[in-house]
Amino acid sequence: MSKNSQMMKGMLLGGVVGFVFVFLFEFMVHGFVMKGQYEATMNVWRAPAESNMAVMFISQFLFAMAVAFFYPIVGPDKDCKKAGPFGFGLGLVMAMPQIASYSYLPIPMSISLMWAVAAFVKAFGCAYVVAKVFNKVAK
Repeated sequence: MSKNSQMMKGMLLGGVVGFVFVFLFEFMVHGFVMKGQYEATMNVWRAPAESNMAVMFISQFLFAMAVAFFYPIVGPDKDCKKAGPFGFGLGLVMAMPQIASYSYLPIPMSISLMWAVAAFVKAFGCAYVVAKVFNKVAK
């Protein structure tokens, strides 16, 4: 198998595994951890019948695939040492807008802060998972 096809396989498989991580992580955070906060602020959110889960799945999938696309550009390494700084930086970028949401949404600061922490952990975790899969596949 050529180097390019190994990289492509690593990116695709890393993106799919990253999506599974992101989906499960967000399901736990938003479906369980933050459920009470969402119920307490029901007037802010769409009715369940109006929500569109397909859009959420596409968003999560595209995020994971973007992480898988950018990881080889950062420079993959066998020990995943670059996954930490990559995930940390990406986590900060993802957390910043979540904190800002407090300024334009009528929600408690605690929701914005939880979103920020969740976005950071999601980005860091996805980067690490993608790196592990990529480095295993694209040796």
